[in-house]
Amino acid sequence: MKRLRICLALLILCAAGCRPPVADKPDASSPAPAAEPLFVDVAAQAGVRFTHSAGAEGRFYFIESTPAGCAMFDYDNDGYLDLLLLQSGPSRKPPLDSPRPHCALYRNQGDGTFRDVTAGSGLDRDLGYAHGVAVGDYDNDGFEDLFITAYRSNHLLRNVRGTGRFTDVTAKMGLDRIHSTGYATSAAFGDYDNDGRLDLYVCYYCPWTWEVDKPCKDANGRPDYCTPELYDPDTDRLYRNTGTRFVDVSEQAGITRETGRGLAVAFLDYDRDGRQDIFVANDLTPNFLWHNRGNGTFVNEALKAGCAFSDGGIVMAAMGVGVADYNRTGRDSLYVTNFSGLPNVLFQNMGEGLFHDATSDTGLHAPTLNFLAFGCEFLDYDNDGWTDLLACNGHVQLHAETKMEGVTYRQRKQLFRNREGARFEEIADLRQLGGLAEPHVGRGLAVGDFDNDGRVDALALNQNGPAQLLHNQTPDRRRWVMFKAVGTKSNRSGLHTRFTLTAGGAQQSAAVRAGSSYLSASDTRVHFGLGDASVIDTVQIQWQSGRRETLRNLPADTIYIVTEGKGVTGRQPVNGSSSR
Repeated sequence: MKRLRICLALLILCAAGCRPPVADKPDASSPAPAAEPLFVDVAAQAGVRFTHSAGAEGRFYFIESTPAGCAMFDYDNDGYLDLLLLQSGPSRKPPLDSPRPHCALYRNQGDGTFRDVTAGSGLDRDLGYAHGVAVGDYDNDGFEDLFITAYRSNHLLRNVRGTGRFTDVTAKMGLDRIHSTGYATSAAFGDYDNDGRLDLYVCYYCPWTWEVDKPCKDANGRPDYCTPELYDPDTDRLYRNTGTRFVDVSEQAGITRETGRGLAVAFLDYDRDGRQDIFVANDLTPNFLWHNRGNGTFVNEALKAGCAFSDGGIVMAAMGVGVADYNRTGRDSLYVTNFSGLPNVLFQNMGEGLFHDATSDTGLHAPTLNFLAFGCEFLDYDNDGWTDLLACNGHVQLHAETKMEGVTYRQRKQLFRNREGARFEEIADLRQLGGLAEPHVGRGLAVGDFDNDGRVDALALNQNGPAQLLHNQTPDRRRWVMFKAVGTKSNRSGLHTRFTLTAGGAQQSAAVRAGSSYLSASDTRVHFGLGDASVIDTVQIQWQSGRRETLRNLPADTIYIVTEGKGVTGRQPVNGSSSR
């Protein structure tokens, strides 16, 4: 009876005004145990001092809302990831009355610090109003090249054998022709015809120019950026690499049959037929899923496959895309970021060429509603063997707080822990988030282990703000392994190579990334968290050429270089503190 009276009293108190706890504002009267930050922004101490500018000067040009991206890649093949940060502004119509600020290239010193090597690199010049970057060894010489999208002036930059210099070969390789008005966004290298040479897909947003820019205002009559619906969608471009040039095959491949406001692109073999398909995230137009027919042509199967719209047939304001086998089925699923008030969407690959909107099923619906997300990536941040999710958030409307309660212009990033493929749990404690909790206008996001300690870090490009180098300091040290793929008959970058790993009684799979996130390029080394497994029993490797190989009994906590037809051919340096 006494217990009943206590319960009734509690119910009366709650009826009088109990409120559910707010995750981001812990009750100061009963402090929780101190939580160690999982990610710490070490940009300044590492020597990365870069501030992005979208060129905003009160004119509210539409193009100012979309840049910019970044890359984590090893340009000099020393085993450590270097950094590229793209610069955009000013947004005024040329000619400019002052020099445009340059993009920045930082060389990894191998000791946790970086050196600015932009001067003399070929990036120290006006590359236009830059948006995105794709990384790939297009000429198969063993060094990663760059393709940078910029308004009216894309650039193919050939890596001069890791010397830190990049030569502009845009015109020489046939990529100098401007498509539409030149509003290119994301791009990705990928080998769609399995000839061992990397082809190129470029997203285009809309036919915008300064002359057609529309003045817009918010509900209170203040100038603000327009909704994309005021501008027509555009067509994308597909370029085939012949070895001597890139040839525009968009029309004959069928790519020009559809229009969309393209913002992100990724190659993936979603139906496991051995041919690379292409997913494009479109803003307020249906997404594309270009199914590769194997004869040089593609057909858009997004509607049939179930990834053109979110659940209920709602068109997405799709900005970024992540690709991973998050639930260990051997099939790659898609995570697509979205506008505030709408959830980011997890398209679960069900096999048989079909996707299912698993957003609500996996707990990803409600936590993303107050955020506007751009860059995103799957990564196993805690090395437990299940790929987690990271999203880079930031609004496009200056007075976003007037649109929806709880929505702001600057926003923190979001980290979701994968609970064994069934659900994702948001890490909402700001103390744990560390540098991820700092509010910014987030755009580009790349992930990779910059200090080779076995924990995946992140690089974020924040619009009109400082870049962040987010060091993963997860305290629970579990085992891990990474693989750098080197193709011989397949493309030299090893893009699309699939690793299927068995360790500790569990099987995982992942393919070398070929496009993902938003305007950005992540580390192409394949990383697996292993939990407590100290030995990898088997690694099955399927190369894009069709060749299959098996490795056995590999020690954990190692970065292996695997060459097609030769097995393990080397190891990259590992930070000694990562070993247990």
